Amino acid sequence: MGNILAGPVIQELDKRFGGGKPREARRRLTKHFWCDLLIALADAVGKFSKALDRIPEYVTTVIMQSRETERRSPLLEALVGLAVRTAWEPIRSMVHTTGIEELQRTCRILAVLICPASEDHKAVQDGALLPLAKEGLLETSKERLEQVFPADWVHRLREGLGGA
Repeated sequence: MGNILAGPVIQELDKRFGGGKPREARRRLTKHFWCDLLIALADAVGKFSKALDRIPEYVTTVIMQSRETERRSPLLEALVGLAVRTAWEPIRSMVHTTGIEELQRTCRILAVLICPASEDHKAVQDGALLPLAKEGLLETSKERLEQVFPADWVHRLREGLGGA
């Protein structure tokens, strides 16, 4: 951690804010800036970690609500919770290795691929297809979708997404 602060951070600050007097700019940072930064980082990491711990509970709730809203057959909450917790453990480590955005993208793509009827599944449309369309991934993959899925399915899907 010290090497990060003393190396790349100081170099970037010198480059952008040091001007002709980098020592003076650095001296101003000795007045509680670094300790504030480290304490704020420690606090943020703690909050982020606690939020990560609550993800299985949140996911379980979302699944249960989605099934009820879309009038799909109910599932035992204990079964859903166990599946979510079991899936979350290896996925959680991916947050650190692949990053949050890539993890989100992967989950969205897999949801679309495994959903038996994405064109009729509002949660998949809102939570996967629309965000992927906003990223431009669906447009890029339009030809691939049409090669893999029936043309009428792709047409209905695009209509359901407002032409995305």
